Amino acid sequence: MMRLIKMELYRLVHAISTRVMIIVVAGVAVLMSFALRMDLNMMEAEQKTPGQETGTESQVPAESFASGFSDGWASAEEGSTEDDFTFGVTAQADESWIGNDMKVGDILMSELQGCLLVVFIAIFVPLFVNAEQKRGYIKNIAGQIPRREMLALSKLPAVAVQVFILFVVFMIANLVSDAIFFRGRIVLKFTGALFRTLGMQYVLHAAWGCLIALFTMVTRSTAFAMTTGILLASGIVEMLIMYLNRVICSLLPSAEQFNLMRYTLNYATEAMTVQSTLWQIGGFLTLALVYIAASAVIAGIVYRKRDVR
Repeated sequence: MMRLIKMELYRLVHAISTRVMIIVVAGVAVLMSFALRMDLNMMEAEQKTPGQETGTESQVPAESFASGFSDGWASAEEGSTEDDFTFGVTAQADESWIGNDMKVGDILMSELQGCLLVVFIAIFVPLFVNAEQKRGYIKNIAGQIPRREMLALSKLPAVAVQVFILFVVFMIANLVSDAIFFRGRIVLKFTGALFRTLGMQYVLHAAWGCLIALFTMVTRSTAFAMTTGILLASGIVEMLIMYLNRVICSLLPSAEQFNLMRYTLNYATEAMTVQSTLWQIGGFLTLALVYIAASAVIAGIVYRKRDVR
């Protein structure tokens, strides 16, 4: 098993997709910081401009450039918070940042909660996992190991390392670009709560990586895994789950407090903040471990019963 993991790690380090991933993620992180600066400049300008008719200040939504490719969707029910969700990948700017100091932890959390990294995971994990199928050398390996499911299980540690590389590159690129675009305003205050939150966010993103790797291994399709991962990150599946939850509640009045969204990685990724309690973090950790374990078990069963080609 250890030899298989080393082989997967070797393949990861020398893969062209890994180098492309690092360049793309770093570039997007810089663009996000620049877009955030443009957002705040626009919001500050609008606050200084009187309203055209009412004489009041007009406000620009907190998401304009940094989340320009997303649309906010909310429940039609007034005052409902359980069914509220965002459709698309978001990076929300805080109005309190206008002209004030900005904590680096708040910026990082804003971008991580928007599931931006999940989109990159959905793109690069299938490219890595499915690469061996195209080259065909997996046939020779399958005949030399006692248990075929080890082929699937050895990929998940490599996927976790791939997600870690992506995570670290994104964090470093954000820190550097924020320090440049918001010179003198960034507060580099690293607390235990921030490190705990970043660690939990990594575990959740690793669970995303294992889930998308499962889609790739089961279907043998890079395109299907990419599409499914992007749909999950964008909130389309989240919308379907919301309506399914309503159906369940309408059929079972006793299940009014039941909410399927709480058992999704979307919910955990968006809800994990620096203010999360240890009880909440424990719940998110349990959820992530369940997804990782389920991905490993299902992938192992599929590989054990399926012919390697």
